[in-house]
Amino acid sequence: MDEIQPHIRWQNIQDQDLTTEDVQDVLSTVDDDLWVVAACVDRLVNCVDTQRSLLELGITRTNPAVHRAQAAPRIPTPDADSFAGHNQILTMYFNDAPDDAQLCRMRAVLLHRCDRLSSFVQICKDLSTEKGDFDDIDEEWEDDPWAEDGEASPLTPRQKPADPPIPLSDFLAENMLEVACFFASQQQFTALRTLMLYHSATLWPSRFVILDSIPSHTHPSEYRELLPAYDVDHDAEQTPSFNSWRTEQDWVENAEVDAALKASSAVSHMELDLHQSNADATVCMEPLGPRDLTAWYKRRVDAIISSTGILDIALATVQHGASYGVPDLDELGEELSLLSRLVYESPQPHEPQDSQDWTLARWRSMGPAEVVSAYLAHSSPETVAKDITRLVMPYVFVLEARAERTGKSDPGLPTRLLYDYILSAPLPVVAAIFEASKATLPVAHRIIRNDEDVARLALACLYSSDSRTEWSIMSSIFECLPVWEITPGTEDEADEADATIISLGSFVAPSTTRPHCSSFDLMLFFKPLPLVSLSRALDILDVHLESGEILSRWNVGASLRWFLQSANDPVEQRARANRMARRTGNSSELNGKDDWEWLLEDMLKLSGSSENGLKSAFGLLSREEVSSIFFAGLLSSGCEYPPSPCSTISSIW
Repeated sequence: MDEIQPHIRWQNIQDQDLTTEDVQDVLSTVDDDLWVVAACVDRLVNCVDTQRSLLELGITRTNPAVHRAQAAPRIPTPDADSFAGHNQILTMYFNDAPDDAQLCRMRAVLLHRCDRLSSFVQICKDLSTEKGDFDDIDEEWEDDPWAEDGEASPLTPRQKPADPPIPLSDFLAENMLEVACFFASQQQFTALRTLMLYHSATLWPSRFVILDSIPSHTHPSEYRELLPAYDVDHDAEQTPSFNSWRTEQDWVENAEVDAALKASSAVSHMELDLHQSNADATVCMEPLGPRDLTAWYKRRVDAIISSTGILDIALATVQHGASYGVPDLDELGEELSLLSRLVYESPQPHEPQDSQDWTLARWRSMGPAEVVSAYLAHSSPETVAKDITRLVMPYVFVLEARAERTGKSDPGLPTRLLYDYILSAPLPVVAAIFEASKATLPVAHRIIRNDEDVARLALACLYSSDSRTEWSIMSSIFECLPVWEITPGTEDEADEADATIISLGSFVAPSTTRPHCSSFDLMLFFKPLPLVSLSRALDILDVHLESGEILSRWNVGASLRWFLQSANDPVEQRARANRMARRTGNSSELNGKDDWEWLLEDMLKLSGSSENGLKSAFGLLSREEVSSIFFAGLLSSGCEYPPSPCSTISSIW
């Protein structure tokens, strides 16, 4: 009766009530080694000290069985010296001594749990250090007045154990891979590092399953030690050092002993898988080659962007891979860096609903011109110059460098992309770019550094514009243009320049094949012009801008293109003059003699020529004809108090 009493007492103790004293005072008094060891294997508790006492007692009670198995006589066989021969002999022994076989098998389980327990303790210790959890003490006794110099005060705060990420019983019982994946999913990287360090032999083949469990939004700097690295000496993935809590492997853990135990009928029914590998998990036993390593990082980046859209996390992942020597990530890093600038640094729309989702696939599908437009899509006249410098220029320089690497150098790519954007931008933005390209600025600080190109772009943008109201903006563009000191040349040179302008009028005239002359078409026209012709074109532009402002003032505005088209068309000029006199005269905007005289003065000015001899908007009409048109408009207006014609003409002439 006394012999079975410890068994009953042990069975009546619940797991949560079990203590170290119970293990020593109750379980250790049982004489049956097999029953005691089975009881130690059966119990999993959350108290570290109690669990350790269970494991130590169970291992101790398996020692006699190990000694008997090691000392048992071996029956000679023909292949006794081979691995198969030893395996066969051990299997025969374990079949003849089933209790020893079960004890040896359970010893291996207990040793494995000891390793796990050591990892659990280390995890709790690391977490306590990481969080800085210490017991509180009274501030008055923080410095012990009786402590000797250099002696640590007994009242120094003691480190408190941190709460474990999972209960100890679950940590010991659950599949090791599932525990590691759980730590990864919860971003418990302190715990995960310990597992990967001391259980790498079990977990390393499934390392990519664990890495895929880490949330995509987690910054890679938090788990950089777990990322795969490249070993240049072996031209393959770097393999970790397989550490262990024990310096030597136990006898029951030898391959031949393990194989003999599994082959024996005594333990075939025992479901005690030490490593509990997941058959469904992706296992990669061998180190990856460089291409496969690169492919994994690219898949990780795609997963981060598709699931979170956080580009800086994707970029940081690539940067960590590159720092680990993984090849062929430079171009991907460049793309992510440029795309990150677009998403995080470029001006954003004022309305959130106007924002767009950016993916790496969409970025790769865009041409260079589309990328430049995307960078500057929401730039204002106040920011566009800086945005070009900090966003567009780094992008085009990367494109230029890539072209050089592939042996297809294209030095004109940066200016070509910039000019194409300017030719398609609205006038306020164009004006800001020309303001940042004035010849008075240092060349290194200018957006457009070629003065002749500044003139060509301005001419193309202005003469292709349909605007009839933005004269102040157009004038500000003109004020930014270069001025060349052209020495008087031959009459032939002047005639050649004027002929160029006449041909320009024909060029911008609409046709069935080209109803509208675009800024790109005009840029092609102005590109081959020599400096003399460009300077002459700027002089003509000055006259046209002044004329345009006058026409706009009297509500008969015209685009700059009209001045080119009507330069040799007196019918068109006469029609515009009639419209100016009649529309203005019939409006309510003229108040008295002064306004009428102002109108006549402007009409006569438009019939004159500039200091350079360039004709204005009505340059093909004589002053007499313009005056006649004016008075016809005045009479048709039915003005109640018209000014005296003679006094008006005399005041103007």
